[in-house]
Formats: sequence, structure tokens, C-alpha cells
Amino acid sequence: MLITNVFRRSRPGFSLAEMIVYVAVLGIAMALFAKFMTGFTKTAKSSESKMSGSADLRLALMRMEGDLYEANEFLGVSKTSITFVCDMLKNPAYDRNADGDADGVPNIKDTDSDNDAQLKFSLPRDQQWQAGYNLEDDDDDNDGNRDVVIQIYYSSGTLWRSISVNEGTKEVSKLAASISSFTFTFYGSKREDLGKNIDLGSDGVTGTGDTGEGDGIISEREIDWTQATAGHGSRSGAIDTADELKYIASVEVYMEADANRDTLSDAKLGTEIMPPLLQLKRRR
Repeated sequence: MLITNVFRRSRPGFSLAEMIVYVAVLGIAMALFAKFMTGFTKTAKSSESKMSGSADLRLALMRMEGDLYEANEFLGVSKTSITFVCDMLKNPAYDRNADGDADGVPNIKDTDSDNDAQLKFSLPRDQQWQAGYNLEDDDDDNDGNRDVVIQIYYSSGTLWRSISVNEGTKEVSKLAASISSFTFTFYGSKREDLGKNIDLGSDGVTGTGDTGEGDGIISEREIDWTQATAGHGSRSGAIDTADELKYIASVEVYMEADANRDTLSDAKLGTEIMPPLLQLKRRR
């Protein structure tokens, strides 16, 4: 019995001071761990937002490129909107293997699918878009309406696409949401007949040496500001006439995404698109 008591009295334990130190160290460790986890979670969410925003921008750009590469004429442009004409091939319901003019050649291989090329120059100038070979003929089914008109526009954080076939009801779809910034910028080309004489800078006048003159870049300002005989500018502050729209050779797109809606940009993307059919159609 005595031996047992001795062993009990000699068993080690914690003093009050040791307990206080232990609790303090544990508290510091827990605080550091909590801080680490908070930072890790914040970083993970930030990375997720950046990846999501980047994916949204790339998908939207891919869809825009698919449309703009087939644009053959611009009907209206602004910093946040672009409206353009495409061939009937862009009509989702168009039958490429049908024979619209019954000449034995399927539409997809027929350069004049409605057989009206010979009528083009017998029509008044404002109606000549209704006839001709397929590229210059915006009415391949002869119903008096433009075959396909597409609009891409940005509004209140969302990028939209609308398509109208034969000037009917517009079908609107969403290209991307959570877009915090979006801008279209339009350029001409000094290598084209429409453009080679208007590299005149901000004042649209030759020989003044002002900003932009002779820099090889045909800006929106030069398209709008250079008047006859060198250009067709209206000096309205925008590219907004049929003659001015013909100068556009490329479209620059810049956009930012805010996937987590914290007012900070999560991803940015910009590129320049040069629709090849614009030049071909103008030269016909």
C-alpha cells in the first residue's frame, strides 16, 4: 500500500504555468492555420474566377469570330455594337444540297444560286444588292429581303447575338455574361483603294503633320474626318454612313470579365479580326 502511494505521488503532471503556455501556443497555431486556410480559400476562389472568366471570354470570342469571318458588309457599327450581312449559308435552315434555281447544280456549288447575275446592273443602284453572284447578292432566295443579318452587341454586363433571316423575327442568344468592359474598334487598310489616301491624321488634312498622319494606320477618326476628294468622311464623330462603312477592313475586340462580380477584372482578352469577304465583295 505504501509503495502504491509513493508511485502515485511521483507521477508527473502539468503545472498551471505549463497549461497557460500550452494553451497560448495552441491558440497561436490555430490562428495561423485559420489565416492560412482563409488565404488559401481566397486564392482558390480567385483562381477559379480567373479561369472561369478566361473561359467565358474565349468561348464568346470563338463565337464572334465564327460570325465575323463570314461578314461581307457592315450595316452599322459603334463601340458596343456591330451589325453585318452574311450569305444565305449562315441561315441554319438553308439546304446546301437543294437546287434553288433548278439548273442542275446544288446550291453549295452554284456561284449564282438564284440565277439572277445578269439582272444586277439593270436594277437601280439602291436595289443592286438583290441580284448578282452569290457573294454580292444579299437576296439569294429572291424574296426581296436580305438573307442573313447578324448583330453582336454589349449591354449591361452581357454580350448578345441576334440573327435575322430574310429580315424576319430576330433570334437572340447570350454569348457571355459577367462582362465588365467591352469595346469594338474599327480600322481601314492603307493597302486597299479605300484607305490608301486617307492616312491624314486627326484633322483629315494632308501635309499638317498632326498625330496619326502617315503612320500606316487608318483609324476611325480618319475614316470619319477625311473628306472629298481623298475620302468620304461626314465628320459626324462616328462611322455612320454607307460610304464610311465601306472603309472598314478589320475589327478589334477588347473585353474584360468579372466572374465573381467583385468589380475587379478577372480576365482580359483582345484580338483583331479581318473578315476576308469584305474586300472581295467591294472589288466586284
